[in-house]
Amino acid sequence: MESTENIFEIEVNDGQLVKTLHVRPEQTTDGISIYHCYSADGALVCELRQETSGEWVQLWGSFPADSVEQMGNAIASQSR
Repeated sequence: MESTENIFEIEVNDGQLVKTLHVRPEQTTDGISIYHCYSADGALVCELRQETSGEWVQLWGSFPADSVEQMGNAIASQSR
């Protein structure tokens, strides 16, 4: 992971266990942040972005749509 500035944690329940992910937001030129999500060991597991429609999309990674929505909601609650 990069610097710990602005990094926060979220919890994701995959149906079998709860995983803690470390999230690092990155501001983009269009003003909409991309959220880089890392596992506890520092490996990048996905990148998420909230579209102007409010929908959370996965830019990189292999999480199912319901997990992406769950992670997005957790990110939104931390970003307020």
